[in-house]
Amino acid sequence: MAVALRDPIHGSIPVADWAMPIIDSAVMQRLRRIQQLGTAHLVYPGANHKRFEHSLGASHLGGRLATALGMSDDDVRTVKAAALLHDVGHGPFSHAFEALVKEQGRRHEETSQDLIRWGPLADLLRQGGLDPVVVADCVAGKGALAPLVSGSLDADRMDYLLRDAHYTGVRTTVDIDRLAEVVERDARHGLVLQDSGILAAEGLLTTRFLMYPAVYLHHTVRAGESLLLAAIRCHLADGHATLADLERETDDGLLWRIRGAGGAGAELIRRLDDRKLPKRAYEGRATDDGLPVVRDMRERPAARRRIEGEIADAAGLAHHLVHIDVPRPPKFREAGLNVRLRDGSTRPLPEVSHLVQVLHEARMDHWRWWVFAPKADRDRVAAAVGKVLPELASRA
Repeated sequence: MAVALRDPIHGSIPVADWAMPIIDSAVMQRLRRIQQLGTAHLVYPGANHKRFEHSLGASHLGGRLATALGMSDDDVRTVKAAALLHDVGHGPFSHAFEALVKEQGRRHEETSQDLIRWGPLADLLRQGGLDPVVVADCVAGKGALAPLVSGSLDADRMDYLLRDAHYTGVRTTVDIDRLAEVVERDARHGLVLQDSGILAAEGLLTTRFLMYPAVYLHHTVRAGESLLLAAIRCHLADGHATLADLERETDDGLLWRIRGAGGAGAELIRRLDDRKLPKRAYEGRATDDGLPVVRDMRERPAARRRIEGEIADAAGLAHHLVHIDVPRPPKFREAGLNVRLRDGSTRPLPEVSHLVQVLHEARMDHWRWWVFAPKADRDRVAAAVGKVLPELASRA
């Protein structure tokens, strides 16, 4: 007998008997205490949704897509399980902590795969008649079923766009029902879209385009994440923990550790607690992306830390009070989707939708990078940026 869970995005979500033990596992329940959007709740008070409900929603959408494509019951269950478990490897505060993991050359998806292949989750999957290796491969983007979980048009992406927009108050035009009706499987291209679904795809891309400046790249959201990351770095540098010690913590557990350890890390967490967020001392734009120093700061954390220190020294501040944030440019993987035309041929979505082409070309319009500093020190840090990075002056 299936259990029905109520969800503000999808309504009633049926959960089969095989899935309930997995949902009730400690690994999944931990996601109830991991923010979906890191520190975005400091900007959008309603953005307190967690990785747990997103995982349920992604599993539900994955099942809908797989069923609409006429997949076997076994394949539908595999897709639902992979979508349910795709985020179990996330560290505290989701993508904020992910920045530290990536500096070690890893990604949370790799941890998710390890948790799925071995241990309690693997046992629960086998008990439900599923192969843990196949589920893990699906999360990794391998195999025929992977595009439904990690692809150009996948359940993960559709759910988080809808869910993030809902909880931050951003209006959307995403028609999930229509998208589920117009996807097909293609031996060469994987998932393709019927040409009657172009309007629905345009709605999805428009929402993604708007969510970057409104939420994902909002300067105050990024300031909060920069403050949190600086606190974690101080905690690690002071020898209180290793990154591995913190990786399986919850949000509250991480903050408790840093507060209790004292020092600069605790000072920064107090600022986060009181919402005394750093301010923009410098804001760079898309034209800066061509500068070698900006690309170097984005690609090489050590270079970014060194320049932070030089700016702090020039401003007469402690190093942990200056934060440089150079986000990666927005990605629009949906633009790689192929469309099946009425004559049976397939063409990339940007070739048949001028709107999608324009959105893809304009994705850098709202891209920014920042040097953050305490409000009282903003002017001093701004002057220090000009001294340490004189190549920016000619582009002001």
